[in-house]
Amino acid sequence: MRNVKLWIWPGLAAVVCLSALAIWFKAGAIETDLRSRTLSALRMDHAWVKVLIKGRDLTLTGLAPDEESQSQALSIARNVYGVRAVKDASVLLPEEKPYRLSAEKTANGITLSGFVPNEAARGSIISTLTGLLPGIALSDQMNLARGAPTGLVTLAGHGLSAFTRFSTGSLTITDRTMQIRGQALNPDDHEAALAVLSAIPPSAGIVSLVEITPAAVTGDYSWSATKGADGIVVNGYAPNAELREAIMARAGSIGGNTGAVDQMRYAAGVPDGVDWLAAAETGLSALEKMTEGTVTITDRTLDVSGEASDAASFRGIQDGLSGQLPGGLVLGTADIGMAQGSSYDWSARLTGQGLELAGLVPSEAFHSTLLQVGRLKFGSIEVTDTLGIAPGAPEGFEDAALTALQALSRLDEAEVAINGGVVSIQGTALNGAGSAEVARLMAQGLPQGFSGEATVSPGNDAGPQLAAASCQDELNRLTGLNTILFQTGEAAIQDHSYGFLDRIVHVAQQCGQVRLEISGHTDSDGSETDNQALSERRARAVVDFMTAAGVAPDRLIAVGHGESQPLTNNETDEGKAANRRIEFRVLN
Repeated sequence: MRNVKLWIWPGLAAVVCLSALAIWFKAGAIETDLRSRTLSALRMDHAWVKVLIKGRDLTLTGLAPDEESQSQALSIARNVYGVRAVKDASVLLPEEKPYRLSAEKTANGITLSGFVPNEAARGSIISTLTGLLPGIALSDQMNLARGAPTGLVTLAGHGLSAFTRFSTGSLTITDRTMQIRGQALNPDDHEAALAVLSAIPPSAGIVSLVEITPAAVTGDYSWSATKGADGIVVNGYAPNAELREAIMARAGSIGGNTGAVDQMRYAAGVPDGVDWLAAAETGLSALEKMTEGTVTITDRTLDVSGEASDAASFRGIQDGLSGQLPGGLVLGTADIGMAQGSSYDWSARLTGQGLELAGLVPSEAFHSTLLQVGRLKFGSIEVTDTLGIAPGAPEGFEDAALTALQALSRLDEAEVAINGGVVSIQGTALNGAGSAEVARLMAQGLPQGFSGEATVSPGNDAGPQLAAASCQDELNRLTGLNTILFQTGEAAIQDHSYGFLDRIVHVAQQCGQVRLEISGHTDSDGSETDNQALSERRARAVVDFMTAAGVAPDRLIAVGHGESQPLTNNETDEGKAANRRIEFRVLN
């Protein structure tokens, strides 16, 4: 019996050991399977969970991002088939209030700091950056913390997308509010970054600050505005948002119903000494007076082209561009025409104070001609000249203006105007002959395409009667203002002098029955005999003119003195001109 026991006990021990080993191996396989299936169920949304297992009992550990995730993980683990009991040993992440996340881009790369709610958020942010800027050095200094606002990763992605447009920059998110700063790579990237950031939907968060430093331009610093049927389009550079808004406000005010389109870009590099806002407003002020046109500023040079709305607008543009320009600008080219269908106005007004010229003329050459002719007709009276130079004059305008000026010279206190193809004149005639001549010029003297309208009051009133001495004084005053012009070497009176002689006749009629001597004088050119004869014929031509204008013939005596009574020497052209004259003397 004793030998049997010795034989059984060792066998029984072996069986027990082998059974225990079998149970242990089976339990290990069960634990591995349960742990694997639990982690797989948690991996999708709760990757933070770590699982400890003993038999069919689980213990969950790890840093839970929030209580809800903690509760969800516990529920998922309990629902895994085969699990008997689940114990929660996880702890919550520390909470951050306010919740901050930041990114800074420098020449050395990008540094991420602040907090993210979980590893999935970390991975998403890093993936966004490496996708936007492949190969850039990235330093991840983000920590895990609770309290992340909804949409943190989405808001960060929107902000980081602007980093591709910056040489350096920073992004700071505090709760749901983001601030962006950066140095634009170039003007186009500046606009692109603004477009990206302005497109962030409100649901993603609040963008409280966008501060982008403009890049310097390569080449000229320029700006332009173009006006057309569709409104105003503004291009070029602006140094900052304040000036850009001010420029667009001014452009919008002159764009009418169609307004203004902003195609400007931000850029640094305004030339020294140039006030960019004042410079742009100078260009826009000119553009306001056009139906269409373009103003361009290149560095400090202003170029203007287009069509003025009307004559007043044309003069306004000229006045605005004359002299020293504001804002430190200098004028380059100014090519201004008149809008099709706009009136081309011109006027001349004769008063006791002088001659006033206003409106438009087609060229500087004709401007000079008009002033010269005015001097011949009106002498040394004061001339107020506000004429502007503009193309677009109707055909025949120059001849019409000269005819109008001739008609004006035959009247007193009068005004003549050209508007389109109509020449209108009104005033008081100095005598019947002058009135008839004005009517003839308006009816027959104008070029083709022009018509005339004359409103002339008869000059029947000669005015107060003058004593002999006063009569001589008045004649001397008139001859001091002007002189009678004749055809060269002839006795024919030039029409420039008709108006002057009308005024001599008017004074003669105020002198009552006083007799007048009209004496002719010449310079020393030619023979003495010829000059004597010429002076007599010229004196007689003046008498004939005065007689035709209504002065009694028996009151006038024509005398010729030839070259015998010079006022000055005949060695200069000026001296000869002074010696060629007609004098009027009252005979007591």
